[in-house]
Amino acid sequence: MSTNRNKNRRQLPPLNALRAFEAVARFLSFTKAADELLVTQSAVSRQVKNLEDILGVALILRKAQLELTEEGKRLLPVLTDSFDRMDGIIGSFRRQSKKPPLSLAVPPTFARRVLLPRLPEFQRANPDLEIRLETPPVNPDFRNSGHDLAILFGEIEADGLIADVLMRERSSPLCAPDLFKKSAWPDVKTMIAKAPLLHIRQGNDSWHDWRMLARQVGFAGVPVERGVVVETADQAVQVALSGGGVTEVDPRLCADEVKSGQLVAPFDISIMTGRTYTLVCRPDETDLARIAAFREWALGALVESNIADAPEPKAP
Repeated sequence: MSTNRNKNRRQLPPLNALRAFEAVARFLSFTKAADELLVTQSAVSRQVKNLEDILGVALILRKAQLELTEEGKRLLPVLTDSFDRMDGIIGSFRRQSKKPPLSLAVPPTFARRVLLPRLPEFQRANPDLEIRLETPPVNPDFRNSGHDLAILFGEIEADGLIADVLMRERSSPLCAPDLFKKSAWPDVKTMIAKAPLLHIRQGNDSWHDWRMLARQVGFAGVPVERGVVVETADQAVQVALSGGGVTEVDPRLCADEVKSGQLVAPFDISIMTGRTYTLVCRPDETDLARIAAFREWALGALVESNIADAPEPKAP
């Protein structure tokens, strides 16, 4: 009997190693995988190397741009499908439990600069509700995730979901006043052509937003492929505050810095990017008390008409 059990035992590598590889392979990035798994980049790298040692094959080619080996390509869809199915089933258990927590997925910058400062108001109205907030670096696959609600950022397709637009992105160039005074750009074109630019990664095109700005002000041919690329608007704001460059963000995401004069606008420019912050939930779950409560609160507290506009940023 014992011998048969041993023969039928699954010979699987450690779950953490499989999760690390799946995240790295999906993003083709150790950094993004570490952000999603809430561990360090070195920890993710060690887990993937451990998995390769256990399996005896290479799964990832560590080049300037990560590539999957044939073995990695075979393993990735199996792991992704398995984790998605587990996440969906476990999420359904949580939603059916007597007092389940409210599970939210929110973009990192929107969470830190818009949601979290206002969240105590919701907590005071719902003191017995446990809230679990996640800030994934990219939009989650909400239809297959265990989240109750999510705020998605970008040009959102929400077929089959209840979708409420909270805020339409309106971006402006912003920088530290000392950088503006020192540089003394005579016009917008010179600023775009010569300023140290800060870019927020958007998909595979790190330069997209500055190209959009240049095109909309009539300088489509001005090169923008230089400067620092960061993962979030919050990181771009921090670099700009230190004098490291000109960022292009929605001033409502850094209202305090604009109001205090820590960030100024080199020129009076503002563009609508077409991206939105959109609250989504599943249509068959809108009557669940915790979801209904947060949605009702968010549609009052987080819509752009109730998010105080930052003072118009001006150059000193």
